[in-house]
Amino acid sequence: MQKKTISKPVPSKRYLEFASRSKSWMPVSRNGWIIKFSSYRDNSILLFVVSQHTGQTIIRYFKDEDEACKFINLIIELKSNEFYDF
Repeated sequence: MQKKTISKPVPSKRYLEFASRSKSWMPVSRNGWIIKFSSYRDNSILLFVVSQHTGQTIIRYFKDEDEACKFINLIIELKSNEFYDF
């Protein structure tokens, strides 16, 4: 019986470059929202916001840290058990 060899896909050069220049932090839970914050090249901000009650996911990209903070504050003031159209 011949043993099968399973090879893992090799990450592309573009993926490795992106991964080396990005930083992520552990998700934070506030008022029923889970917020995941990542940055790329220290000037681009990516937010993932997920409602713990409805599963609604909001993904936003910001160039300005102040705008990202304003958006986070807006989100955590909303009820996480209702659906919102952003």
